[in-house]
Amino acid sequence: MIRKLKNGRWEVDLWTDGRGSKRIRKRFDTKAEAKRFEQYALGRSAERKDWNPAPDRRHLSDLVGEWHDASGYRLKDGVKRKRKLEMITRLLGNPRADRFTASDFASFRQRRIEIDGVTENTVNREQAYLNAVFNELARLGSWDKPNPLRHVRKFKIDEQELAFLTQEEIDRLLVECRASSNPSLYTVTRLALATGARWSEAEGIKRGNLAPYRVTFNYTKSGKSRTVPIPKDLYEAAIQEVPFVSCSAAFRHAIRRAGIELPQGQLTHICRHTYASHFVMNGGDILTLQRILGHSDIKLTMRYAHLSPDHLRSATVYAPTV
Repeated sequence: MIRKLKNGRWEVDLWTDGRGSKRIRKRFDTKAEAKRFEQYALGRSAERKDWNPAPDRRHLSDLVGEWHDASGYRLKDGVKRKRKLEMITRLLGNPRADRFTASDFASFRQRRIEIDGVTENTVNREQAYLNAVFNELARLGSWDKPNPLRHVRKFKIDEQELAFLTQEEIDRLLVECRASSNPSLYTVTRLALATGARWSEAEGIKRGNLAPYRVTFNYTKSGKSRTVPIPKDLYEAAIQEVPFVSCSAAFRHAIRRAGIELPQGQLTHICRHTYASHFVMNGGDILTLQRILGHSDIKLTMRYAHLSPDHLRSATVYAPTV
């Protein structure tokens, strides 16, 4: 039998061959190790060997491989995430997993920021990926030691103001998109601006995603399909042009030619932010916007709440006349 002691350790108490036979009592730091010993002890028949479990000699790269084979392959970005994790293990020197510490990771992320020049947000994401490997393997019973990253705090990231295009900027942008040599750029840009879709979603639709007068986005980031209405003329243009050719590079050039300056990192989502911002400024409600954008967490949608006319009216300070 296995029981937890008051000091947090686990005790195995068993008779090797029923009552009257040799009794064994041993204590372990984890329940998984206690279970492993119990199975070992009960499985012995002829031989009588002292319990001396072999050390876990797996390296971080071994854990990454096991994680991917067990569950990572099912993720939409499973292959991409595995490559990222393999890169992280190489930069860490691929230590033995049971010797990898929080201090090792703290030194690693400091080097990433100071030497490699990555952002704090990037190392937070890398930490989340590695943390998920330990947690998932523990859930599957393949890792019986504490997660070495469990007490490592992520960097606190200041919320970045979301840029959006004014109507005058939208007009300039569409002029440049129409003049582009890319045959899909104009319609894809209009589609992204009219629906709040991510660029990859708008660029990747097929004929089956279109119906009068709406578009359905499948295989989204949240894993849920969503349908958004579109104007008749946009539907007719899209149904004639799909499938679209890749036009993200052409969009970047069109933004530059239109003289539009954007904060770093917001180019790919500028159409999405523009749709959401204008939706709220025109009186649209946050819950409807959440469904349109496909946000699984309302907190993401609330980033646009400060643009609401009601919000601005309620925030107006009363100024008495003299």
